[in-house]
Amino acid sequence: MRLHLFTQLRLLCLAVLLPGLAVAQDLVPLASSGDMPALKAALPEGSKPDPDMLVKPLYFAAQRGQDEAVSYLLSVGAEPDSATDFGTALGIAARNNHTGIVAALLAAGADPNLPGGEYGMMPLHQAAERGAIEAARLLLENGADVNAGTARLDWPAIQFAGSKDQAKMVAFLRDMGAGPAPVEALKPGELEAADPEEGRVLAIECGGCHGMTPGEAGSGQHPGPNLVGVVDRAKASADGFPYSKEMQAQTGSWTPEELNVFLADPHNVVPGTTMTGGRQPDRAARVAIIAHLVHLAP
Repeated sequence: MRLHLFTQLRLLCLAVLLPGLAVAQDLVPLASSGDMPALKAALPEGSKPDPDMLVKPLYFAAQRGQDEAVSYLLSVGAEPDSATDFGTALGIAARNNHTGIVAALLAAGADPNLPGGEYGMMPLHQAAERGAIEAARLLLENGADVNAGTARLDWPAIQFAGSKDQAKMVAFLRDMGAGPAPVEALKPGELEAADPEEGRVLAIECGGCHGMTPGEAGSGQHPGPNLVGVVDRAKASADGFPYSKEMQAQTGSWTPEELNVFLADPHNVVPGTTMTGGRQPDRAARVAIIAHLVHLAP
């Protein structure tokens, strides 16, 4: 009780001497700790603070699971789509499975598909990576796009779940509609009519991670297996390459048809694959790349 009184007196003195600045400096610890008497003293009901002052307090209250603080900040003017450099308040609440806060932010109008943070992750990506199924359910019930990619890597939520071995989340997202868009099968003669040279140029990007000549090791931050002879090679069978658990679980061979499906949306086909890029939604470009791979004989 004495501590609350001291805090309120300190806030009052600072507010008189440095209006606005003092409140901005003190709101984050008050909101993140859930100190409601002190928070209400700093932001009395009916006050109209600058919404920018409430961005960080809302984010850290959402992170720490302070339901009452989040609701109060929203009631005095915090924007539900508030975002710091780390991401959105909705995203961090979903990541930590704080379902009450997720529900409150959504009810206040937060956009479930708003990206935030360095990688442009949406709230569903955050929930998927942590296996926060109940938060993910709330997001999907309120309009989250189950197959949306991040702004930077274009990864869907199911890829984040798979990359962290969140098997239950992967299964949940599949049940909720996560999956690659239908890919039309290769037509007779289509592969033969494609230009392998065009495919070679398009596949230069692939060479940033994969070896493209016999015996060449993969390179880059996320090296991949050598692609010489990959067509009709058994999946996850390149000697000595440390395939992800998800890729090791794949069966069959990399036929042109299998490559057509995989390259259209690799992270939805094999959630958790360590291949960071490689998605080629353009059919003509994809077929040209496959034609080039056919010509990469051992």
